Amino acid sequence: MKINELLKEKKTTGIFAIIAFIGGFFFLNQTVTGNVIIESEKSINLISIIGLALIACAIILAFYSLKKK
Repeated sequence: MKINELLKEKKTTGIFAIIAFIGGFFFLNQTVTGNVIIESEKSINLISIIGLALIACAIILAFYSLKKK
């Protein structure tokens, strides 16, 4: 099986969506998840932005794998 055929399968995109979702929550920081009220620091790290991007990609991949025939 070629790599292109493997990436077109519904199961593979679902696995990538799960990995991206877990990785996104791993990279989120307390300043994004609601602990900003307690802390006086109000800046967002680059790591938090990467976490949010991974969660967005996971959602897109999940919808893609569910809608794919």
